Amino acid sequence: MKKRELWFGLGMIAGGILFLLAALLLETPLDSLFCGFFGAFTAPGAVQVYKYVKWTKLETADSYQRHLEEEQIELRDERKEMLRNKSGRMAYTLGLLAAAVSMTAFSILGKLGMVEEAASRLLILFLAGYMVFQILAGWVLYRLLDKKY
Repeated sequence: MKKRELWFGLGMIAGGILFLLAALLLETPLDSLFCGFFGAFTAPGAVQVYKYVKWTKLETADSYQRHLEEEQIELRDERKEMLRNKSGRMAYTLGLLAAAVSMTAFSILGKLGMVEEAASRLLILFLAGYMVFQILAGWVLYRLLDKKY
């Protein structure tokens, strides 16, 4: 493994500790958010450091090389690549569908007075913007990939 992966893991841990210190020392309404960021930074950093230590041991050098070769084969497998592409398209479609259903539901809740009308309108506008962004991003990325390949 490369040394930068160790430094990245240590940096993540340091960032998590900074968030913990911010949560403990500052009196803000963001304390719970800082605690969440502490966990979100520290756990992946610790896993990264663990992987570095595990794979850089002398007795695991051969197994690490085999692991890298298997990983490269898995990444280039045409069937798995096709499945990744198909799952990405399905997730994209589900995201658009969820945004459309959410817009309809919040519109109905706003009209019934169950959700404040201004909040409902703001959420609907946000979701509409999200849908437009998703559609444009999908179209632009498809065009870029079509030109590249």
